[in-house]
Amino acid sequence: MSSSSAAQAPKEFQPFFGSLVSGQLSFPLCNSCGKFQWYPMHACKFCSSRDITWKPISGDARLFSWTVVRFKFSRHLPHELPYVVALVEFDEAPGVKLVTNLVGVAIEQLKEGMKLTPVISGGKAPRVEFGPPRGRE
Repeated sequence: MSSSSAAQAPKEFQPFFGSLVSGQLSFPLCNSCGKFQWYPMHACKFCSSRDITWKPISGDARLFSWTVVRFKFSRHLPHELPYVVALVEFDEAPGVKLVTNLVGVAIEQLKEGMKLTPVISGGKAPRVEFGPPRGRE
């Protein structure tokens, strides 16, 4: 996400980007029913409570699904072709799935359930992608 798009993100996403600036992933957690949710909302989608806080997690994830992009949709996109757009899920935040890019993984190595870790970059204009676990697989 570019600096202008991060700055223009809806205010409900500001805690997400604030955590990324600190090198951390966090997601909304309902303190009433104990469930995580993603898209951030003002009330819990499970129990309607407004007692929601942002809980940091390690970010360790598993590959749920993916697609390989082989066509450049815009000359302004920074990605080298081909690239992988993935849906990842988190053991520490059950129910949360995040659309992201994969880095450092060969397309031939992709498999459902493979372990991934966050790669946070961008400083004040943060972005998170996912790659293979460092030194663990």
